[in-house]
Amino acid sequence: MTELLLFQLRRVGRNKQYLFFTVLLPALFTVFFTKVIGGQLAPGDYQDVAGSVLVSMLAYGAIGAALGATIRIAFDRSSGWLRQLRVTPVPSGSVFAVDVAVGALLVLPSLVVVALVGRFVNGVQFGLGTWLALVGSLWAGSVVFVALGVAVGLALEAQAAGAAIGILGTVLAALGGLWFPVEQFPEGMATVARTLPSYWFAELGRDIAGGTPASAPVAVLGGYGVLFAVAALAVARRRPLHAVAG
Repeated sequence: MTELLLFQLRRVGRNKQYLFFTVLLPALFTVFFTKVIGGQLAPGDYQDVAGSVLVSMLAYGAIGAALGATIRIAFDRSSGWLRQLRVTPVPSGSVFAVDVAVGALLVLPSLVVVALVGRFVNGVQFGLGTWLALVGSLWAGSVVFVALGVAVGLALEAQAAGAAIGILGTVLAALGGLWFPVEQFPEGMATVARTLPSYWFAELGRDIAGGTPASAPVAVLGGYGVLFAVAALAVARRRPLHAVAG
């Protein structure tokens, strides 16, 4: 199982498109939005803007990484890779666990790179404890989106799953207030935003960055995590990890 985990990590890690969209792009957005918005404000307000943009881009990168890593399940089924694994001693349950672990582990590079860019390029000033709590909490919270990605990857075929993840990631980011503050949304859109897990994921980061209790985001994300995990398990029972031979 350890060998399978390392193999899958290396496999996804060599995917240049995955690295661009989940690590480099959020880091570039962190610089762009901070400089564009922060450059129009008084110097005293810069830290607030830089910190807010940082948290949003941490959440954006983590969601993209979680969804992008786990959607690979659909492609592995279509290619016959999962059928090949059936002849190995690795049980199907372990294959499933490895995919979840890969999704969770591949979120970390995005969080670390965006945090480093926020600190050393944009000059975000947090204490060491806040930095560690911010990255650690968002890493733990990203499991919610790993579960969502697994559910979609199990439910759809490769091409449909790829398109679905692209649309889903865009909707979660745009409507969840990761690109633009929810406070700037029309009232109806703001109401929709506050029902999405991406909004509460970013709120978790904002609460930690602001030094306030994060009980509401934790509760909401926990509920979404259970919902997505139950959905993934239900789909897994109906659709085997291996493709059915035609």
